[in-house]
Amino acid sequence: MALFRRDSPTPVHSPASGHSAGSSSGDSDGTRVAAGARFEGKVLGSVDLRIDGEVIGEIAVPAIVVVGPEGRVTGPISARVIRVAGRVAGDLRGSERVEIAATANLEGDIAAPRVTIAEGAFFKGRVEMKPASGAQAAAGAGENPQSSTTRARDGRTPEPPKGPRNG
Repeated sequence: MALFRRDSPTPVHSPASGHSAGSSSGDSDGTRVAAGARFEGKVLGSVDLRIDGEVIGEIAVPAIVVVGPEGRVTGPISARVIRVAGRVAGDLRGSERVEIAATANLEGDIAAPRVTIAEGAFFKGRVEMKPASGAQAAAGAGENPQSSTTRARDGRTPEPPKGPRNG
Protein backbone atom coordinates (compact mmCIF):
# COMPACT_ATOMS: atom_id res chain seq x y z
CA MET A 1 0.00 0.00 0.00
CA ALA A 2 1.63 3.24 -1.14
CA LEU A 3 1.08 6.36 0.89
CA PHE A 4 2.09 8.77 -1.83
CA ARG A 5 1.79 7.90 -5.48
CA ARG A 6 2.65 9.97 -8.56
CA ASP A 7 0.86 7.79 -11.14
CA SER A 8 -2.62 8.84 -10.10
CA PRO A 9 -5.50 7.90 -12.43
CA THR A 10 -7.12 11.22 -11.53
CA PRO A 11 -4.26 13.73 -11.40
CA VAL A 12 -4.47 17.27 -10.19
CA HIS A 13 -3.86 19.89 -12.89
CA SER A 14 -3.45 23.61 -12.63
CA PRO A 15 -6.31 25.77 -13.91
CA ALA A 16 -3.98 27.14 -16.60
CA SER A 17 -3.80 23.71 -18.25
CA GLY A 18 -7.52 23.69 -18.92
CA HIS A 19 -8.03 20.33 -17.20
CA SER A 20 -10.13 19.82 -14.11
CA ALA A 21 -8.98 17.97 -11.03
CA GLY A 22 -11.00 14.93 -12.04
CA SER A 23 -9.59 14.55 -15.54
CA SER A 24 -7.50 11.55 -16.50
CA SER A 25 -4.98 12.76 -19.03
CA GLY A 26 -2.27 10.44 -17.74
CA ASP A 27 0.46 12.83 -16.53
CA SER A 28 0.67 14.40 -13.10
CA ASP A 29 3.21 16.58 -11.34
CA GLY A 30 1.33 16.31 -8.06
CA THR A 31 1.34 14.06 -5.04
CA ARG A 32 -1.50 11.77 -4.02
CA VAL A 33 -2.53 10.30 -0.69
CA ALA A 34 -4.11 7.11 -2.00
CA ALA A 35 -7.44 5.69 -0.88
CA GLY A 36 -6.97 3.50 2.18
CA ALA A 37 -3.85 5.40 3.29
CA ARG A 38 -3.71 7.43 6.50
CA PHE A 39 -1.18 10.20 7.10
CA GLU A 40 -0.70 12.00 10.43
CA GLY A 41 1.42 15.11 10.71
CA LYS A 42 2.16 18.35 8.91
CA VAL A 43 2.09 18.21 5.10
CA LEU A 44 4.35 20.76 3.38
CA GLY A 45 5.45 20.97 -0.22
CA SER A 46 5.30 22.95 -3.43
CA VAL A 47 3.45 20.58 -5.78
CA ASP A 48 -0.26 19.92 -6.23
CA LEU A 49 -1.78 17.49 -3.72
CA ARG A 50 -4.75 15.15 -4.11
CA ILE A 51 -6.16 13.41 -1.04
CA ASP A 52 -8.24 10.28 -1.57
CA GLY A 53 -7.22 8.76 1.77
CA GLU A 54 -7.08 10.35 5.23
CA VAL A 55 -4.86 13.17 6.50
CA ILE A 56 -4.81 14.23 10.15
CA GLY A 57 -2.83 17.43 10.60
CA GLU A 58 -2.04 20.73 8.92
CA ILE A 59 -1.67 21.00 5.14
CA ALA A 60 0.28 24.00 3.79
CA VAL A 61 0.95 23.87 0.04
CA PRO A 62 1.36 26.93 -2.24
CA ALA A 63 -0.33 25.00 -5.05
CA ILE A 64 -3.64 23.16 -5.58
CA VAL A 65 -5.08 20.87 -2.91
CA VAL A 66 -7.96 18.55 -3.87
CA VAL A 67 -9.83 16.48 -1.31
CA GLY A 68 -11.49 13.77 -3.40
CA PRO A 69 -14.99 12.40 -2.73
CA GLU A 70 -13.56 9.63 -0.50
CA GLY A 71 -10.88 11.88 1.05
CA ARG A 72 -10.93 12.96 4.69
CA VAL A 73 -8.91 15.75 6.31
CA THR A 74 -8.86 16.71 9.97
CA GLY A 75 -6.92 19.95 10.30
CA PRO A 76 -6.43 23.29 8.56
CA ILE A 77 -5.62 23.54 4.85
CA SER A 78 -3.70 26.47 3.36
CA ALA A 79 -3.12 26.55 -0.40
CA ARG A 80 -3.44 28.66 -3.54
CA VAL A 81 -6.56 26.76 -4.66
CA ILE A 82 -8.55 24.33 -2.49
CA ARG A 83 -11.19 22.00 -3.93
CA VAL A 84 -13.21 19.87 -1.52
CA ALA A 85 -15.45 16.99 -2.56
CA GLY A 86 -14.94 14.84 0.58
CA ARG A 87 -14.92 15.52 4.33
CA VAL A 88 -12.89 18.28 6.00
CA ALA A 89 -12.93 19.29 9.66
CA GLY A 90 -10.71 22.37 9.73
CA ASP A 91 -10.32 25.89 8.41
CA LEU A 92 -9.57 26.54 4.73
CA ARG A 93 -7.32 29.41 3.56
CA GLY A 94 -7.07 29.83 -0.18
CA SER A 95 -4.89 32.61 -1.59
CA GLU A 96 -6.85 32.47 -4.90
CA ARG A 97 -10.04 30.50 -4.33
CA VAL A 98 -11.89 27.74 -2.48
CA GLU A 99 -14.38 25.44 -4.20
CA ILE A 100 -16.79 23.23 -2.25
CA ALA A 101 -18.49 20.49 -4.31
CA ALA A 102 -22.01 19.17 -3.78
CA THR A 103 -20.60 15.98 -2.20
CA ALA A 104 -18.50 17.89 0.36
CA ASN A 105 -18.90 17.93 4.11
CA LEU A 106 -17.02 20.89 5.60
CA GLU A 107 -16.90 21.99 9.22
CA GLY A 108 -14.63 25.00 9.44
CA ASP A 109 -14.16 28.58 8.34
CA ILE A 110 -13.25 29.62 4.80
CA ALA A 111 -11.01 32.59 3.94
CA ALA A 112 -10.34 33.32 0.26
CA PRO A 113 -10.87 36.05 -2.35
CA ARG A 114 -13.25 33.77 -4.31
CA VAL A 115 -15.48 31.07 -2.80
CA THR A 116 -17.84 28.64 -4.50
CA ILE A 117 -20.17 26.40 -2.51
CA ALA A 118 -22.26 24.02 -4.63
CA GLU A 119 -25.88 23.35 -3.85
CA GLY A 120 -26.18 20.24 -1.71
CA ALA A 121 -22.85 20.63 0.10
CA PHE A 122 -22.82 20.49 3.90
CA PHE A 123 -21.06 23.52 5.36
CA LYS A 124 -20.85 24.62 8.98
CA GLY A 125 -18.69 27.68 9.53
CA ARG A 126 -18.22 31.18 8.25
CA VAL A 127 -16.86 32.67 5.04
CA GLU A 128 -14.50 35.63 4.83
CA MET A 129 -13.88 36.97 1.33
CA LYS A 130 -11.06 39.49 0.98
CA PRO A 131 -9.25 40.55 -2.17
CA ALA A 132 -5.91 38.90 -2.81
CA SER A 133 -3.03 40.91 -1.31
CA GLY A 134 -1.84 42.74 -4.46
CA ALA A 135 -5.32 43.21 -5.87
CA GLN A 136 -6.71 45.04 -2.85
CA ALA A 137 -5.49 48.50 -3.92
CA ALA A 138 -6.54 47.94 -7.54
CA ALA A 139 -10.01 46.77 -6.50
CA GLY A 140 -10.52 49.79 -4.26
CA ALA A 141 -9.46 52.22 -6.98
CA GLY A 142 -11.66 50.61 -9.61
CA GLU A 143 -14.91 50.57 -7.67
CA ASN A 144 -16.08 54.12 -8.43
CA PRO A 145 -13.82 55.75 -11.00
CA GLN A 146 -15.74 59.06 -11.11
CA SER A 147 -15.43 59.77 -7.39
CA SER A 148 -11.72 58.86 -7.28
CA THR A 149 -11.06 61.11 -10.32
CA THR A 150 -12.90 63.99 -8.63
CA ARG A 151 -10.94 63.51 -5.40
CA ALA A 152 -7.65 63.43 -7.29
CA ARG A 153 -8.46 66.66 -9.15
CA ASP A 154 -9.69 68.94 -6.35
CA GLY A 155 -8.92 66.97 -3.15
CA ARG A 156 -12.55 66.86 -1.95
CA THR A 157 -15.05 64.07 -1.68
CA PRO A 158 -17.93 64.75 -4.10
CA GLU A 159 -21.29 65.67 -2.60
CA PRO A 160 -24.31 63.51 -3.35
CA PRO A 161 -26.57 64.87 -6.09
CA LYS A 162 -29.31 67.21 -4.90
CA GLY A 163 -32.82 66.23 -5.74
CA PRO A 164 -36.35 66.65 -4.44
CA ARG A 165 -35.54 64.69 -1.24
CA ASN A 166 -32.29 66.51 -0.45
CA GLY A 167 -33.78 69.98 -0.85
